[in-house]
Amino acid sequence: MTDREIFTTTTGVSESKRTPESQSPIDPAGRQWLRWLNLRPEESERTFLMFAFYTLSSVGILWLEVSVAALFLGEYGARSLPWIYMASAGIGTGIGVVYSWMQRVLPLHRVLVLTAILMAVPLLLFRVGMHPALMGGYTVFLMRLWMEAIYVINELNTSITANQLFTIREIKRTYPLISSGILAADVLSGLSLPFLRGLVGLPNVILLACVMLLLGAAILLYLTKTYRPFFPDFSRRRLEKGKRIFPLVASGAPISSMSSWCLPSSAWCKSCRCCWIFSI
Repeated sequence: MTDREIFTTTTGVSESKRTPESQSPIDPAGRQWLRWLNLRPEESERTFLMFAFYTLSSVGILWLEVSVAALFLGEYGARSLPWIYMASAGIGTGIGVVYSWMQRVLPLHRVLVLTAILMAVPLLLFRVGMHPALMGGYTVFLMRLWMEAIYVINELNTSITANQLFTIREIKRTYPLISSGILAADVLSGLSLPFLRGLVGLPNVILLACVMLLLGAAILLYLTKTYRPFFPDFSRRRLEKGKRIFPLVASGAPISSMSSWCLPSSAWCKSCRCCWIFSI
């Protein structure tokens, strides 16, 4: 039995009743569109918001990739690319370790939003650092490395958020549509980049990429606020401590003996005896 099924049997509130979109009426034309897309009404808002988040983030990443690639080749040439590819392997491993550590010390919804913002903020510093009087060519090299980190973080955020928002049955219908955001981003970025390059210049496209990543972070913030029951309000470390309650409950230990292990109360859990069931 999954955690959401446990929640339903414990509280009597079904999954669909907890979602805002299930309480808003949908016109017949909208239902027809959802039928063509193989979506249910209670899944529609979550799916389209995830699609918008993935599309905007991917557009920003693709703008950044093309801009950084052109700047890097102009500064270092193609002979330096093998060093970037070797460094990207270590960057992916390091990002995974840091991401896992953040989940142990912060609630999941904060980790998702914080990492989405941290993808964009360094781009502002890189744009300033590109001035010849400052770091110059070193900034281009650092941007190329950071772009590899952005790829890893964006995929982690997308997959983890979708995993939290949808059940196994729902994600079979919704994730193909969400993942098609990269195709939409390819089209949008390919059509808009030549125009933007002529309008603002290649270095300033990096600032526009930062704006797109921040818009994606704003959608992710809205998702974690609107669908807060899907995201735990405690870190994984506190969750692991809270799971130690279960052996005490099973042995019939008094509530006073569990006080040092009890998780803080939340909107879902008002009793020490049910804290252990809410895990990720």
